[in-house]
Parts: sequence; C-alpha cells; structure tokens
Amino acid sequence: MEPQILSLENDKIMKKLDYQPTGLTNADLENPYGVLADFYGNNDLHEIREKLWQLYRSWVGHSTGFADGEENADMLFFYTQLIDVMNASYIYTEKKKLSPNS
Repeated sequence: MEPQILSLENDKIMKKLDYQPTGLTNADLENPYGVLADFYGNNDLHEIREKLWQLYRSWVGHSTGFADGEENADMLFFYTQLIDVMNASYIYTEKKKLSPNS
C-alpha cells in the first residue's frame, strides 16, 4: 500500500481512538498482528481469562454500594464480550502463525 494511503488510514484510526495515546507505534498501527502475537506469547490463554475474571469480580465487589442492577448487567455483558474479543484475537493470531501470508 502507498505511504499516503497508509497515513490516511492511520489518521482515521487515530480519530476513532479520539487521538488518545495508544502506546502503539506507526508500525503497530499498520500491522497490529505483532502486538497480538506478543501479548499471547507472554500470557497463557487460561491465565488471561482468569485475570479478566479477577478484574470483573473485583469490580463487582467494590461496586456493590453504588452500582445498580442495570450497571451490573452492563458490566457482565462487557466482560463476556471482552472474553469473546480475546478468544477471537487469539484464534486470529494462531491462524496467522500457521499461514503468515494470509
């Protein structure tokens, strides 16, 4: 892809990220696979799930005095979607390792 097109795509991505620092380099923005591969290379999938569960449990434990039922339901839905995103990105990463040209 031409550098000018990549720059426009990165600009669109940064706009969607609300121009907040992401910690990602320009190379990461162009090819985020390396970030995913590093993450899954440094963390076992079952440990990631456990840590996410710990975060959710901690939130529930600390929010009992101020969160209502709808907020709790929203957080549970967010947690389950985050698990789905994590599982999907893991599958993507593993498939990409098996066929790096796709």
